[in-house]
Amino acid sequence: KDPLSDNAAVPIAMPPRLIAAAGAVALAFTPAGSVAVAQPPRPSKRRLRSTPLALAQAKFGGPEPRSYTVQKLKTIPHIDKPWTQGLEFSDDGQLIETSGDYPFGTGSYVRVVDQDTGVPMRRITDGLARPVFIEGISELSKGRWFASTYEDHIAVEYDANFNFVRNHPFPWQGWGLARSPDRKSFLATNSTEWVLHLDAENFNLLSEKPATCRGHRVAGLNELEMVDDFLGKGPALLGNLINTRVVLVLDPETAECTGIFHLNDLEPVTDDEARGNHVANGIAFNKQTGNFWVTGKNWDSMFEVKVTEDDLGIASEALSMLDMHLWSTSQPEA
Repeated sequence: KDPLSDNAAVPIAMPPRLIAAAGAVALAFTPAGSVAVAQPPRPSKRRLRSTPLALAQAKFGGPEPRSYTVQKLKTIPHIDKPWTQGLEFSDDGQLIETSGDYPFGTGSYVRVVDQDTGVPMRRITDGLARPVFIEGISELSKGRWFASTYEDHIAVEYDANFNFVRNHPFPWQGWGLARSPDRKSFLATNSTEWVLHLDAENFNLLSEKPATCRGHRVAGLNELEMVDDFLGKGPALLGNLINTRVVLVLDPETAECTGIFHLNDLEPVTDDEARGNHVANGIAFNKQTGNFWVTGKNWDSMFEVKVTEDDLGIASEALSMLDMHLWSTSQPEA
């Protein structure tokens, strides 16, 4: 996705339903417009506390998700500063990254990144000839890789050595892609609040659930990561929240938010992140170490981090960031 599309108002859509017509696959979405962004009242001298954050916290006062802290362990250069769309560890411990075709003309690719130097050890473009725009990537089972695409309506399959196998019809707008906990299906996002449960063989819709946090729906989950046992609490689906430094931790069965952390203390924040540039995107869990690797679109660096419980309550900044996102993407009350 280009920054303009990422910066567009995030739609709140009814559940997508897959339909077949005249032997072709088509999609039917119920009509939905872009989300109107509510503008806060200007603070007055009499109501100095009526700031956007105060309004957001007052409006979104549902149950708080558990907060986590992020400790930086290692930094490596993000060579070529790619437009990161997917980040994943292979079962044998390789760090895999996908980059979309942005700036336009650079081309989409998959690469294997050296975790000590940041040097790309391999770069794969088979199956990704322009204008294909690659998105998330996931290893469904050992040696079977699948990558979604933005608006090309194909999922690209690779073998264990990243040899191109074939394209599959993918009747969705591709954002995040992750395997299910049992590795028999996929979980995907498509810019709306819906987490899609997709058949592994044909990418048909099996079910869908809205991502929720603090009692409200959350649109715009981008890159996804499945963790089989997140800090001893069982399976968790992690997702970057578009145009923020927030990472949500979701129950993969219900899509309810159970945890949250932020990435503000890694790469310096730039002014254009709210417009879709230099945004955090990419979470990969290394089951061999128990640590995560994170990066972002056009970031200078990639980071190995350790995520731990926030027993002291010092990670409340992530909750404030989430409240602001919920407030800015909510429809104004009548």
